[in-house]
Amino acid sequence: MTEKTIVDLVRESHKDSTSTSPQEGSKRPGGASLQGQAERMSENIPVDKGVEEALEKLLQNVRNKMAWSEVKLPSQGLLYPNNETSIRIRPFTFEDERLLKSQASQDNPETILESLLRNCTEGIDVTTLTPHDKVYVLFCLRGISYGDNYPISHDCVNCKVTSNLDMSIKSLETTPLKREDMVFTLPDSLMEAEIKLPRGQDEHLWNTPESLMANMHMFVYRVGEIMDKTIIEAFIHKTTVRDIDTLRTRIFTPEYGMENHFFYNCKGCNHKNKVDIALNESFFTAS
Repeated sequence: MTEKTIVDLVRESHKDSTSTSPQEGSKRPGGASLQGQAERMSENIPVDKGVEEALEKLLQNVRNKMAWSEVKLPSQGLLYPNNETSIRIRPFTFEDERLLKSQASQDNPETILESLLRNCTEGIDVTTLTPHDKVYVLFCLRGISYGDNYPISHDCVNCKVTSNLDMSIKSLETTPLKREDMVFTLPDSLMEAEIKLPRGQDEHLWNTPESLMANMHMFVYRVGEIMDKTIIEAFIHKTTVRDIDTLRTRIFTPEYGMENHFFYNCKGCNHKNKVDIALNESFFTAS
């Protein structure tokens, strides 16, 4: 009888697993051990040193470029339990880009971006990052992976002439978070309010106007000396619209983080245009 190869064992194991239950497979003579035999055989396959050395030589100039680097977060350690001020990132690999391209048709782009962040960052759980920190990290990843220059085509809103632009990611201004952004005096009640800024996992609490208003009290740590959420919720319903607008702006559109837009003057009519930088598939392509 011909000796079975590792491929044969894996195929047999797969066939057994699809035709029997795990309990039945463990009772059949040798059934449960097929996969184990295959794994042991794969562990004993000798490594081709010549192939390893050739590959190492090809990659000798890439190693440093794929190294982890540290970037300072705009939140400056004010928002996380362990006061993390930075996160470590590495450039995208071909596998990371393949993941991005293969999932580009998904309805939820946040899932794709979170997968990329998990693969290419370390030091902080990406689900705990604030939206502003997350955008900043994605810009940094784009810069170290594909280069600082980002080509964009834009149609002038005035004359419709298309301009081919070359934006520098490093030119985008980053505003750091300050303690006074989260502790401030409300304009009408004259009460001091202290707020908490949303995280990625909090999106369901504010992704519609209705949910935002219903859950605003969840992001207010205190008003005056009061920290009770029931009292804070009642205060929000009864105070002035100016107080509410201040809370809403400070919580959901804080003025920190990296710019996600830039301006240019149209060559056709000299009109000043604002260009929003979308975190879409084309953002993560080589310059």
